[in-house]
Amino acid sequence: MASKLKRDQLPNEKAKNWRESLIEEEKLTFNLKVPQIILQKETYNTLAGENENRVRVYLGLEPVEKNGTLELCAFAVSAFLLGSGDVYVDYETPVFKLEKKNIDFSSNTEEVVESIRRYHSWRAGEIEPDVEGTEVRKYIYPNAYLLTKFELHEIFNVQEKDEALIEFGISKTMKAMISPISIQVASLAAMTSEDGGGGDDEVYNDIGDCPPYCDDGSPYNA
Repeated sequence: MASKLKRDQLPNEKAKNWRESLIEEEKLTFNLKVPQIILQKETYNTLAGENENRVRVYLGLEPVEKNGTLELCAFAVSAFLLGSGDVYVDYETPVFKLEKKNIDFSSNTEEVVESIRRYHSWRAGEIEPDVEGTEVRKYIYPNAYLLTKFELHEIFNVQEKDEALIEFGISKTMKAMISPISIQVASLAAMTSEDGGGGDDEVYNDIGDCPPYCDDGSPYNA
């Protein structure tokens, strides 16, 4: 009998299907290189704070192509609950770039905004407009993801992992998937395995896509 899923955990078969769908979409509308996007526990603790704020991850584009290919990047900010509704508002700082080692960009938010704007231009089909599929990107690829408290609390506080891998898959739109990994494990080999898997067996996904779950007043949603 299959084991019971944890809160916000995605069934492995569904995660596999989402990964395969993104690979297929690369032939149609997705022409970006995706690097390793990792959220470190230290970064999570800074963003969540004592109130366990939620984390919002914005997608961006690197300013320079690599081997003729545009490269995706990601930035994380803290999002706090405004009032008694379900509206989460971004703190402008701190903001971190999510690479293998997270980088604090709090003193360079202008570069963060420009990177996110480049991604918005790609999503809107303004970059490489002659490439097939540009006109439908805005329907498939969100601007950002609002992660839940529970999946990150499970990975960093319950399982006491040092890192979480953020990868992507397609389920009508591009979804973010979060997997626990550890510095003590040779996790990067798993990310590049032939089956497209990332991190450990557990995969979590219960996020709010932006749109519609955006902070319209955030400088990062310009």
